[in-house]
Amino acid sequence: MKLTNLAIVFSVLSIATFVIIDAKVNNLCAQEKMKIEYNRRIDNAIDDGIYELVELDNNRKISLNKENAVNMLMNSLYSNFNVLGQKVLEEKLGLYIPIITVIDRDGFYIYHIDVVEKNGERVLERHWTDKIPYSYEKDNLIYRFTLDQYVYLYDKTTNVRSKGLYTDLKSQYPNSILSEDTTFEHIRRRTIINQIEDYMREYINQHNHIAQNFGITYEFYLPQIEKNDWYRTIDDISMLVLFQGYPYGITGEDFYNRYAFGGARITKSKSYYVEKSRSDGRRYYHKDNCSELQNKDEMYSTKEECAKEGAFPCSKCKP
Repeated sequence: MKLTNLAIVFSVLSIATFVIIDAKVNNLCAQEKMKIEYNRRIDNAIDDGIYELVELDNNRKISLNKENAVNMLMNSLYSNFNVLGQKVLEEKLGLYIPIITVIDRDGFYIYHIDVVEKNGERVLERHWTDKIPYSYEKDNLIYRFTLDQYVYLYDKTTNVRSKGLYTDLKSQYPNSILSEDTTFEHIRRRTIINQIEDYMREYINQHNHIAQNFGITYEFYLPQIEKNDWYRTIDDISMLVLFQGYPYGITGEDFYNRYAFGGARITKSKSYYVEKSRSDGRRYYHKDNCSELQNKDEMYSTKEECAKEGAFPCSKCKP
């Protein structure tokens, strides 16, 4: 073969290779841009949902409005993915969300899909679980943890129930996990994370069976969630959303997967809690970690707000 012919063949092969590589690079760039856009849509939706999650009533008591939060989150997703008002497409998009978990101070809820019969048809409905407590059992004691240092105890031997800051209860139970700060904190965090993961895994498996019946072959799974993400999440009332198996990319053969957290930012901000004293009947406001504080139902952001409600500063924690 002449040298000129070899040069032509080489040039053709080089151009073809360059075109293929360029197409792949462009495809990857397009996918990355699409992924960034989907991340933005998910983040905006969970921000919208978490904004509706926590409410303060007229008595300044904290309550969770899970229904409002989920409705806002889902409507935001429907709008961001351009399917709002199209019931069939809304339902299809919802199948890519196996579960939504709401993490409360003393337990958590999972929002999951069930198949129910209505008028002879099988339809999808989402339901909340009952609140699932953060429970741990060792020896004769059953512990119910919270997102802070407050703990509920039940002694199976004496049938005695106790509650309060673990630091105030440790003298009553010297041989328990309360006796060492590092042990208590390690077990508290591990218990909360493990319980949430176990229940999420159970409802994700249930979701797989349902999704397959509606034409989704993707197998949903509980992703590996970084420990630091978990630690930030279980410090506050929050929401966790799994979005998985959504086809994207030029070929549609790739899947977009994401887990996203949203925190209500309650316990991290400076707050004061008002409570009526059992000893003198007066109302006092306390710091978050005050040992005199028995519940955190009535919260205020400033000392001035507490004073307007007729509350006096606690003499122990000196807020």
